[in-house]
Amino acid sequence: MKRLTYLLLSGLTLASMAGCSKDDAIPAGPKEYQVEYRISSTTAPSSDYISYDNESGGSTTLNNVPLPANYRFKRTMKQGDHVGLLASLDGGTSTSEITATILLDGREVKKETGRGADAQAVPVYVIGQ
Repeated sequence: MKRLTYLLLSGLTLASMAGCSKDDAIPAGPKEYQVEYRISSTTAPSSDYISYDNESGGSTTLNNVPLPANYRFKRTMKQGDHVGLLASLDGGTSTSEITATILLDGREVKKETGRGADAQAVPVYVIGQ
């Protein structure tokens, strides 16, 4: 009888643990995030074009931006919302590169590096991804 009770309790424990997943930790409702974008290049002094999702959910576009560049703001988002960034170099060489990084609450969630004469980095992160 003790063995049967032990097996049943073990089975219930495993079943309850299997129901828990990483997604359970993602808030379904709105949450305020500290959003940070970082743009850098080891081969170019500036980016000819940067466009990013801003604090209101709209888009901010900048031209001829000295690198490295950082943009920080707070934005309230819920699961399924996204943040994205496009950074490019124009008229580079085949060895030109640009890197764009998205951080949420200080944690890197997406990073891309574009290479080539017209290099582009376009990271996008969806909340709950």
